[in-house]
Amino acid sequence: MPTRIEMQPDVIPLDLLPELPYIYIAEVMRDELGIWFKFRLMGTSLTERLQQDGTGKMLLDLQIGGWEEEWRRNLVYKVQMKLPVVDESAITTQSGVTLDVEHVALPLSEDGVNVDRIFGSIDFFSHSEDELRKMLPELDWKKISSVELAKRIIISNLRLQL
Repeated sequence: MPTRIEMQPDVIPLDLLPELPYIYIAEVMRDELGIWFKFRLMGTSLTERLQQDGTGKMLLDLQIGGWEEEWRRNLVYKVQMKLPVVDESAITTQSGVTLDVEHVALPLSEDGVNVDRIFGSIDFFSHSEDELRKMLPELDWKKISSVELAKRIIISNLRLQL
């Protein structure tokens, strides 16, 4: 597991963010009730697609039709596995449109033992960029009819070279 110092996601220059539109950085928080995630950064395209900026918000505060619950389960799994994971979900809208979502997340650690940040990226790949731009104004994230986890792939052989 790379340390936070090795990755240094906190020093991403603001002018580079438009080049990284689908990324997020989430702080891992723990208490007696479980593991929670607070976004430190959310890329512009991800913000556009979710129709809200998650920066500074807790994941479960996003209210994205139940997908926030699946997203949280995925992140908890990554924290427990301490390995990068790729997962795919199918989100079906109230109008019957299915959005296929690919999510990759890299756990980061301050002490090399406990995951305290997640550096991730989310992309919607079932539709072209133009189709998505047309669909988004019609999409009401509070009225998602279903969220299905299609597959989860653990990346166990990743070796980071810095």
